[in-house]
Amino acid sequence: MPHLTVEYTANLVLDADTLLGRLNDALVASGHFDEEAIKSRLVALDNFRLGSTDTHAPRAFVHAHLRILPGRDEAVRAALSEALQQVLREHLPAGPYRLQICSEVGELPASYRKTTVLPLSSPAFS
Repeated sequence: MPHLTVEYTANLVLDADTLLGRLNDALVASGHFDEEAIKSRLVALDNFRLGSTDTHAPRAFVHAHLRILPGRDEAVRAALSEALQQVLREHLPAGPYRLQICSEVGELPASYRKTTVLPLSSPAFS
């Protein structure tokens, strides 16, 4: 926890490592999460449509969905969403398309479980 999934239309060219690093840094800076607990990923969407079939203007979108454990109030979730928005606005350059940037924060279900498996000890690394 938390899990951050960022979907984006494949007509955007992103520096994935830099973007994920900045998003993770923003989550750490919020003070709500341990650095090593953050799991983030980018998912390119090859098949997408924005708007009507009659519209052929170039369009693109990015949607960040952060899932966290239950218990944080609406103000905290809104602040986290805004922090993600800020990073996305700073990182995504203007281009030949109309770009929509979306973010949301939701709660993980009660069935969520996490186990951390530590690496094997090795004399070479002791």
